[in-house]
Amino acid sequence: MNYMPGTASLIEDIDKKHLVLLRDGRTLIGFLRSIDQFANLVLHQTVERIHVGKKYGDIPRGIFIVRGENVVLLGEIDLEKECDTELQQVSIEEILEEQRAHQQAKQEAEKAKLQ
Repeated sequence: MNYMPGTASLIEDIDKKHLVLLRDGRTLIGFLRSIDQFANLVLHQTVERIHVGKKYGDIPRGIFIVRGENVVLLGEIDLEKECDTELQQVSIEEILEEQRAHQQAKQEAEKAKLQ
């Protein structure tokens, strides 16, 4: 395997399933279809994964273009180990409700801390 500098090293990762953590905290999972010199990514069959406690939900997003400066972490997903998780998958509605309740509790705790 030869060393390739910069984003050129990701060429061999095209068409593989990846997890992308964005600067705003969102987690995307999809197949890497393209990358350029600025690390801009094109993901296909993308889902946005939301975690709350031991539960998670996937929101289908389709084709997703990510600007390179927003990528915090990019990692290939091992398809054989993808199902080996102790997390419970729930419906989109349920995970969004849990996320809203979690954020509300966090805000109330922050208010109490300030007072």
